[in-house]
Amino acid sequence: MNTTKLIASFAAVGMGLAMAGPANAVEEIKITAASGLPSFSAGTGEVINVFIPEVDKRLAATGNYKIVWTTGWGGAIANQFELFEAIKDGLADVGYVNTLFEGAKLPMEQVTYVTPFGAEDLDAVYDVFNALRGKIPEMDQAYEKHNQYRKGIYGLTTYHFQSTFPIMSLKDIDGRKFGAPGLASNWIKNTGAIAVAGSLSQYYNSLKTGVYDGIVIFESGIGPFKFYEVAPHITKVGIGSQIASNVTFNKDKWDSLPDEVREVMNEVSAIWQAAAKERGRNDAAKSINTAVTNGATVTELPRAEVVKLANAVPNIAKQWAATIDEKGLPGTKLLATYMQLWRDRGVDHARAWDKE
Repeated sequence: MNTTKLIASFAAVGMGLAMAGPANAVEEIKITAASGLPSFSAGTGEVINVFIPEVDKRLAATGNYKIVWTTGWGGAIANQFELFEAIKDGLADVGYVNTLFEGAKLPMEQVTYVTPFGAEDLDAVYDVFNALRGKIPEMDQAYEKHNQYRKGIYGLTTYHFQSTFPIMSLKDIDGRKFGAPGLASNWIKNTGAIAVAGSLSQYYNSLKTGVYDGIVIFESGIGPFKFYEVAPHITKVGIGSQIASNVTFNKDKWDSLPDEVREVMNEVSAIWQAAAKERGRNDAAKSINTAVTNGATVTELPRAEVVKLANAVPNIAKQWAATIDEKGLPGTKLLATYMQLWRDRGVDHARAWDKE
């Protein structure tokens, strides 16, 4: 073969390889992740610190796929009240959703909020709530009706009262205005206090300007949002730990993902849930310490007054269950199953919500 023919041969081979491309090309997949809460909040923070990097690491290990993330935290894509719909409509693919504010669309998710004065042990609340889902499949089916899949839960360490004034007895909250999210407003019904609808992002200014005299607040929210600056009195009430949020994924987007990517995201969702729970528990302890360090006082409502409080509110659980029954969903069954799961663990609520 002469030199000219040899060069032409090499050129043809090289062109063929170039056209074929690399044997193991990485497929890029665009995914938008969002939260209505800021990056320093536990659930959102662990999406940033755990979920996204762990997905990236596991996919990089096989080299088949790479996620190109677009992110929007703190309401950049949708706020707390809009994110569930934003994921349904595909404005975001995956997000940290405050299901507490989705009572109309996800009524069964609210079971912990209608059965207050129960367990404060966050691990136990997670265990029971996940066990409940296994017995009531309609809970996850509700997400699919809104074009989403649920991927993990997030719970809040027990709720207390935080106020601009000291609370020593139930009489002290008579006539006072309290900001309370969603169904949590029921926890002070018939007590003389006035519940005002609100959310975490609104509390500080509302307390500062006198719109509220107090708030019903979970432990980990007190310190980071600096509520102690405008409401220095923290009263432990023992309302109980609650399941408030979920990571959800747009159904259409999820169904379009390769099997390997879905498998990785399912695995990482479980890791996110555990990490967010642990961070939430740690943040709760730090939160109280931060408030005290900055001048807040912490007191405990006497047990007799807590019992009065629990017995003052209407049986919100049975009312809630009946409303769900009317929608053709298993509200009464869900409530009875949930309460029995607690009894099986030797835990009794201050009221037998399902039996009264």
